[in-house]
Amino acid sequence: MPPALRRVTATFDRVVPQRETGSVGLELGFRPTSSRFDGSLEDFADLGPERTISAVAGLGKVLRILRAARIAVPGDPFDLLGDAEPARALLERALGVRLALEVRPRSQLRFSAWTEDGVETVDHVADVLESDDHFVVMRRDGRFPVRVARKHVVRRRTDVERWYEILGVERA
Repeated sequence: MPPALRRVTATFDRVVPQRETGSVGLELGFRPTSSRFDGSLEDFADLGPERTISAVAGLGKVLRILRAARIAVPGDPFDLLGDAEPARALLERALGVRLALEVRPRSQLRFSAWTEDGVETVDHVADVLESDDHFVVMRRDGRFPVRVARKHVVRRRTDVERWYEILGVERA
């Protein structure tokens, strides 16, 4: 296991259907048994409505939890895509099951600048450079840098969002 990955024993304790515009999925909640994790671990399983890469990955999350809980999927697993209710009903049978999760810590920086015209927010920040007349916000993944004129900035803040990405699910 690479050094950034951690193994956590947790109880599967929540499954909530989510319907956003054009997307169907399930919010999954896990309660760690270790005192090193405060709160809960959360994940999202995208279930469609079409066979996209994210929908098949979300279906894989659902199937790994069901396999760890020893619950069989009736029929073709791809029938669970496009409608969260059958997957939710199956996963509710797995509530309370102890699982071994493989997680990786993740973080994302966000730069916010309050100006006279409103708030400008930049996500996926790699670094913020200050010059005499601008803030130059360098972004990750080859995105273009964003320049914010200093003379219009009333207040600025850099936030860090931290979470754990769930990479693997097995029976504990």
